[in-house]
Amino acid sequence: MSRRLRWFSIFLALALLLLIEALFGDLLLDSQTKLLTPLTKVLLVLIIGGTGIITFSALLKNQLTKENETVSAASGRPAKASRAISVISLIQGVLWGALILLAGLIALSQAGVDLGPMLAGAGVVGLVIGLGAQSLLKDILAGIFYVIDDAFRIGEYVEVGNLRGTVERLSLRSMQVRHHRGALHTIPYGAVPSITNYSRDWVIVKFQFQLPLDTDVLKVKKIVKQVSASIMEEDEFGPYILEPLKFQGIDDVDLFGLMVRLKFMAVPGEQFVMRREMLRRLQEAFARNGIEFAKRSVTVTSNGVETAGAAADAAENEMTPQTPNTLPA
Repeated sequence: MSRRLRWFSIFLALALLLLIEALFGDLLLDSQTKLLTPLTKVLLVLIIGGTGIITFSALLKNQLTKENETVSAASGRPAKASRAISVISLIQGVLWGALILLAGLIALSQAGVDLGPMLAGAGVVGLVIGLGAQSLLKDILAGIFYVIDDAFRIGEYVEVGNLRGTVERLSLRSMQVRHHRGALHTIPYGAVPSITNYSRDWVIVKFQFQLPLDTDVLKVKKIVKQVSASIMEEDEFGPYILEPLKFQGIDDVDLFGLMVRLKFMAVPGEQFVMRREMLRRLQEAFARNGIEFAKRSVTVTSNGVETAGAAADAAENEMTPQTPNTLPA
């Protein structure tokens, strides 16, 4: 039995006992032995409300998990957390807060406290607190609108300002982003300038490298096509490539060689592995076909040994500081 199910069973049993006591306590027990009715009502509200929240969250998460498993089985890759799961974490915070507030008001009412003046005073105090907690309200409202806009979900790789990582947790006022090196960043929603999401739909990867000036470009294009076809046929890598590797031609020419560019479309989150694998296979294919990458080198030609020696002496004299032969008067 899972931990969540055990807690649910305990809550349900307590709720049933308290409900029986509240409804039939006068018949079963006399006034001296009867449980405290105010405390019973408060506990009843907490237990029934908490059970309802836990049950609602568990059922909805179970349903969404089944849907994600279905999507994962159909697509052949893990499915990201749905938008609803991200919303649940925010809704749970609001529901638990409202439940605790309701239980507190019932407890005060059962204790004989007049809630009218208290609520009126709470309005004034709430106004003062609201003016002093504008940053908190800003964070909460910004988070609600980010979730409504579906800007990110749990499990997605995002860039927030100068931070990058995977969204691990969403609370009422902040999000937690795990960097790929392990650092966990907690970012208030109000402090988020903009969000770049790298985990939606597809991603295009472009890269370039330099080849010697005398390289047969048509041969390079043919090799790239062969490498792309071979990697897409494999079950290990093929499902993660949405569009094959394409040779885009010569992007630039300089003294050292031809700058060629390639691109492909991949499943978000898998583009880094695909890029490394394609570069490895291209390097091996070029080596088999006698194609080398450009080397940055300078070739110096001269008319003869004497000329080269004279040029070297001139360069050395130019670099050596000159000492005057006579001292100034």
